[in-house]
Amino acid sequence: MSVRERGESCWQIQIYLGRKEDGAEDYHYETYHGNETQANRYHDKLKKQIKKQLKSASGKLLSVEDLIDKWANILGKEIEDTTKDTYKRQANAVKPLVEGQMLYELNVEIIEERLKTLDGKIDAGILKVRTVRNYYSILKRILAWGASRDLVQPDLMKDIKPPKVSRIKRDVYSQSNLNIFIDTAKEYKHYLPLRILGVGGLRVGEVIGGKWKNLDLTHENGKMKIVEAMNSRTRKDNKETKTLNSERTIIFDVETTKELVIHKESMQKLNKANDNDFIFLSEDGNPLRYQVLFRAKERVLKKAGLHHIRIHDLRHGVGSILLDKGYSLTTVAEFLGQTPATTAAVYGHSLRLGNCEDVLR
Repeated sequence: MSVRERGESCWQIQIYLGRKEDGAEDYHYETYHGNETQANRYHDKLKKQIKKQLKSASGKLLSVEDLIDKWANILGKEIEDTTKDTYKRQANAVKPLVEGQMLYELNVEIIEERLKTLDGKIDAGILKVRTVRNYYSILKRILAWGASRDLVQPDLMKDIKPPKVSRIKRDVYSQSNLNIFIDTAKEYKHYLPLRILGVGGLRVGEVIGGKWKNLDLTHENGKMKIVEAMNSRTRKDNKETKTLNSERTIIFDVETTKELVIHKESMQKLNKANDNDFIFLSEDGNPLRYQVLFRAKERVLKKAGLHHIRIHDLRHGVGSILLDKGYSLTTVAEFLGQTPATTAAVYGHSLRLGNCEDVLR
């Protein structure tokens, strides 16, 4: 008998799974609370789900760990290698959470119970809230993929909310501090890319991925079209910008334009200012390294006596300065290549065409 009464409104559900390797019969058992009709309906539903999984898995019952491996192995070519590596790393990190958990047993309560174990690691300082949110996100993605193949119930994590990340208020530079940073940077080799980061609000990948063909220096205020970006860590081939909103035109101030003209003349002497050449190169002829800019930034901060900021905080500083000067959220978003919603989320205080003069004056 597949449904046995075990007490008042309490039933044992038994599903035959087949035979184990040693020939013994294998069963799945669950306890169900409700009336007999409800228990039988649940039995039929569970049995159908298990049979479907057995069929989909070529006769092998899958664990959640198996599902994670299957998902990781089919990540397509449409995903960048770095993103793929990140997904796989996160997927491997959530495996201990679901160790030994079979797919046919999986339900919302089990997932919530497993994820709740992460709270203690946050409290103990072992994991950051943002890391845990990534675990929630990757597990949700994997289970949705499994549901599309009838391996798990749909929408298992629909109503499971990850922990909230407290907004970090970045101590970005005021205009006076930014001017000190730029003036001090003039003493260093990589002054120009640092200046562009500081006045143009560009992402590092947009600066090191910039090509001469996208730079117009024929006018007093040069213009740079942001249509490509490079992974600042790997320096792999240029790709499209981060989002469609990232495509924009930056109008440089007069001084930045003059510096770019001088830089171009020196690169032309080396025959390295052709249309498809990168504006900024390392000594090995490849695009500028992120670490080079990082070290240059650190030296400038030390010399100038300024408080520590990340390279990306130069970009945040531009946004803050423009907002403090009364520019609309939409205008600042277009200057930075963001959606207004993203700009509001990042700054929350104080056109695709933007002018660097507004940052400097």
